[in-house]
Amino acid sequence: MKNIYKITLAIALLFCGISATAQMAADPKPFIEITGTSEIKIDPNQIFIRIKLEENTDKSKININEQEENLIKAFQSVGISTEKLVVTDANAFYGKSGFLSKDVVNTKQFELEVKSANQAKQAFEQMDKLNIKNAYISRVDHSQMEEYKKQATIKAIQEAKEKATYLLEAVGEELGGALIVRENAFNVYGNQVHRKSNKNMIRESYRFDGYKEKEEPELDFKKITLTASIYVKWAIAQ
Repeated sequence: MKNIYKITLAIALLFCGISATAQMAADPKPFIEITGTSEIKIDPNQIFIRIKLEENTDKSKININEQEENLIKAFQSVGISTEKLVVTDANAFYGKSGFLSKDVVNTKQFELEVKSANQAKQAFEQMDKLNIKNAYISRVDHSQMEEYKKQATIKAIQEAKEKATYLLEAVGEELGGALIVRENAFNVYGNQVHRKSNKNMIRESYRFDGYKEKEEPELDFKKITLTASIYVKWAIAQ
């Protein structure tokens, strides 16, 4: 008899637990889900210029080291720091050095970082004087990019919280604590510069030498755009 009583009690307790669990599942804690977005635009303060020097490709026959020295002096003459001029590649190949002749052709590639559109313009003007045609702006950036990324993310979360707050206030409820915070997407636009394959694209597009226009326009760059999207799930205060 005692065993039957124990079994009956165990079954009763089991059904009570199942019933309580079902009740909790049927009555979940209320919550609100919001996706916040933000956009920040910044002016680039890092402009990267790719430069390629070649020797034995014209009548001057200036060797690669002398070309590099002339390039450094030209930049320094207009106040451009050459501390940010770095060698990215150096090579040599047997190729055409004249109309019929062939010789070893040495090449050297550099990347120059300048701080403004005006400095970029000055750099191209100096390269024009040295007859350097293979140069282009590869990308732009900002020295405080990581800080701006953080600001964009925080701004998106704050936007989500503000929206959740006024939506709940409209129905007489209050916002509780955050349950889930998840980054949906983060994008950076405008930091890549698209160029034509033509070596003279930079001078044609920005008209550094004023050849195509009577008045030389002011060189400028589009702003870099940062966008963030953050999903947040909040409890509704009880």
